[in-house]
Amino acid sequence: MNAMEAVVVGYTGPSAQPRKLVLRLPSERLVLSADLPKSLARAVATYLPDPGPVRRLANGTIYASIHESLIAELADRSRINGTVEVLRVY
Repeated sequence: MNAMEAVVVGYTGPSAQPRKLVLRLPSERLVLSADLPKSLARAVATYLPDPGPVRRLANGTIYASIHESLIAELADRSRINGTVEVLRVY
């Protein structure tokens, strides 16, 4: 399985267990991830820096922005079905 990477620029939900991540793809487009499984959300929470300003995606989704220091590995099928599935964050 091939994977691609994206920069994590924010999240929705509480910082202790984010629901979704806001990702900057290599094309510079911002996308919202699929819902994070609870175990991954808890793991991601340990890496989240302090939130910055609240921002809004073009579709109206409000999210907490963060310093762009985390990378998300995305499932290759994300490009096929349009759902961006996060495998891990580092």
